[in-house]
Amino acid sequence: MSRRRAVQRRAGADALKVLALPVVGVLLVAVGVVVGPAEQPATGPREVPLVSSVVACPLQGALTASVGQPEAGGASEITSITGEESVTTDLDPAAWTASAGAGDAAIVRHEGSAGGVAYAAGQLPPGNGLVVTQCPQVADDSWYLGAGTSERHASSLVLTNVADVVGSVDVELWGPAGPIDAVDETGIVVEPGQTRTIAISDLAVGADDVAVHVTRTRGAVVTSMVDTSTSVLAGSEVLSSSGEPSTETVLPGVAAAGTRSLLLANPGSTAATVTVNQTGADADFVPEGLDAVQVPAGTVLAVPLPQASGTEATAFRITSDEPVLSVVRVTSSDRDFAYATAAPAVTGPVVVPVATGLGPVRPVLQLLADDAEAQVTVEAFDATLTSVGSTTVTVGHEVLAAVDLADPEAFASPDVAYVVVRSDAPVHGTAVYRTSNLLALVSLVEAPLTALGPNVEPGF
Repeated sequence: MSRRRAVQRRAGADALKVLALPVVGVLLVAVGVVVGPAEQPATGPREVPLVSSVVACPLQGALTASVGQPEAGGASEITSITGEESVTTDLDPAAWTASAGAGDAAIVRHEGSAGGVAYAAGQLPPGNGLVVTQCPQVADDSWYLGAGTSERHASSLVLTNVADVVGSVDVELWGPAGPIDAVDETGIVVEPGQTRTIAISDLAVGADDVAVHVTRTRGAVVTSMVDTSTSVLAGSEVLSSSGEPSTETVLPGVAAAGTRSLLLANPGSTAATVTVNQTGADADFVPEGLDAVQVPAGTVLAVPLPQASGTEATAFRITSDEPVLSVVRVTSSDRDFAYATAAPAVTGPVVVPVATGLGPVRPVLQLLADDAEAQVTVEAFDATLTSVGSTTVTVGHEVLAAVDLADPEAFASPDVAYVVVRSDAPVHGTAVYRTSNLLALVSLVEAPLTALGPNVEPGF
C-alpha cells in the first residue's frame, strides 16, 4: 500500500476555470423542477474547454521565461516575483515572447482556450548547467526522483502560490535505505502571490538520489524542483515531475551521452519487480540483467546499465508489478547532466520552444509510438505565429525516431521561434537541447486546451 496521504482536492482561486452549467439546467434546479428518473446514474468527470490557465516558472534569479500559444488567443501577462515584491507586465497574445520575467519566479496567466504555455531557460548557477523546462500548472501531487541533500549535490523545492489565499503543501521523502523521517515536512505554508524555496537538506540530510512527493493541501501552489551539482561532474537542472508511480512508464529522452544511470523508486509497502525494455534507432531489446530488477518496498535503487546498453540515443519502457518511479540521469560531459523523465502519450498540440533567453537553440525530438504506428507532423512558426516550414515523419513502436529541428531541408527559416507537434496516434517524446557540451531534456506535454469538469446531468 502506498504511503500517499489522502487529501481533499481543492482548486485555487486562480486555478483553471471551466464552463458554467447549461442555462436551462440552472433554471430547472433553481425552481426545483426535476425531469426524468428520480435517481440519475453516477457519471465521471468530462473534458471542458479552458477559459484561462496559470503556470509558475522557477527563475532562481538566473533564468527567463519564454511565453506563447499555438495560435493567437486571449490576453496574457507575466508577474515577476522577487522577494515580497512583484511586477506584472502584459504580453502580446499574437506573438511568441522569447525572454520575459526576472527574479525568483514568474507567474504567467493566459485568458482563453488557445493553449498558452511558458518555459524557463538559461544557465543556472552554481552548477552552471543548461536549463530548459516547461513551467508547471497547479497539481494535487508532484513526484521527483534524483534529489540530493549534500553540499555538492543539492536540491531545492520551489513553491509558488498563484492565488490570493494562503497555500500549503506536505512533503514525503524516500532514500536508498528506506522512507526518510523528514523535519517539518507537513503544513509548509506559502503566502499569496509569493515564492518559497526550501532546500531538501533542511528536511533531511545524509542521503542522495532521494524521491520526493509533494502533496498540495491548501490553495493553489505550483511546485518545481531545482537540482545542482558542483562535484567532479557538475551541472544544474530543473527536474520535471516524474508523474505518478506507475506499472508502465516510457522514458523516450535517454539522450546520447557518456554516462547514464537508471534510478527506480518504490514508495509502496510491497517489493516491486521491474523489467527494462530498451528501444534504439535499430533495435528493441531487454538489456542483460534488467529483466527482473528487485526494488525493495519504500526504497530508491540506482541500477547500473550494462555495457550492451550503449551510449546512443534510446528510450526505456519500464514495466513492474507494483507502481514505481523511474528516471535516467544522463551526463553529457563533466560540465552538465540532465534527467530523462516519464513522458505521457500525446497527440498534440505540443509546443516546443526554439527562441528562448539563451537565443535560438534547435533541439532534436526523440519520438516513440505508444502502440500503433503514428504519422507525426512538426510545424515551425516565427515570433508572429506565422508558419515557416514543416515536416511529417512516421514513428514506430519498436524503433526510436528523431526529428532534428536544425535540419535545413525541413526548417530552413532562420526565424523559427517554436514548433508545434501533432500526431494521428499517441506518441511519447522528448526535446533534447545541446549547446557547448551542456544538455537539457524536456518531456513533450500537450498544451492545455481542456480540463476535467463535473459531468452534470440537468435531468432531461
